[in-house]
Amino acid sequence: MDASALEQIGLTKNEIKVYLALLRLGSGSAGAIIDKAHVHNSVLHANLHSLIQKGFVAFIIKGKARVYQAAPPETILDYVDEKKNEISRLLPHLHQLQTLGAEKQHAEIFSGIKGVSTLLYQLIEETKPKNEFLFFSADVDLHNELIQKFYTRYDAKRKEKKLIVKGIAPVKLRPLFAQRRYLRMKYVKFPIPENTGICNDKMGIISWEPEPSGILITSSLIVQKQRAFFNQIWGNMDDYYTP
Repeated sequence: MDASALEQIGLTKNEIKVYLALLRLGSGSAGAIIDKAHVHNSVLHANLHSLIQKGFVAFIIKGKARVYQAAPPETILDYVDEKKNEISRLLPHLHQLQTLGAEKQHAEIFSGIKGVSTLLYQLIEETKPKNEFLFFSADVDLHNELIQKFYTRYDAKRKEKKLIVKGIAPVKLRPLFAQRRYLRMKYVKFPIPENTGICNDKMGIISWEPEPSGILITSSLIVQKQRAFFNQIWGNMDDYYTP
């Protein structure tokens, strides 16, 4: 069977071997998959982990052992649709970049918790006292101590730099921000951009899950439009939200 199409959607050759072996087995232990897929033990476990992350493999515990099972082939279409949706959400930003013309602009991509930390500190690196830091928050894991501790330190750093910090968040996050300091918050019941920070001519867009990543855009045109959108909501909050 020619499974090269699976490579085109982002699966590696070893991931394909493991997934197809599990489809043929129905379900099986790591040992059974090794025999069927003809891969080494270390290769198997690395690829099982990545396939689980992508939704192609699941497992149950029987006794003290894991028994793995391949997700239905239709999962492939769901995976492709998810990637299409991710690209669709990115398209507005790409179109904005395309219209910059001669304006100097720069975009950097950051990965991992350290990368996202670097992004956020670069966002306020060249600020002066009383500069505004505006942000849209989003649904986050309220029990993720790593994220909450990071933002506690970040709040203190913005206070140290004497920034004016304003945020807009979903109303259900009010208890979370009630515990934070040095912020002016307003809450809404309608969708807003997720995890976006705006400061001077920079804008950071962050995703904390499944792995932390983000993009830092330096562009006065893009940031101006996003700041105007933020200020429109902020200034007309009585029209948008009634406590």
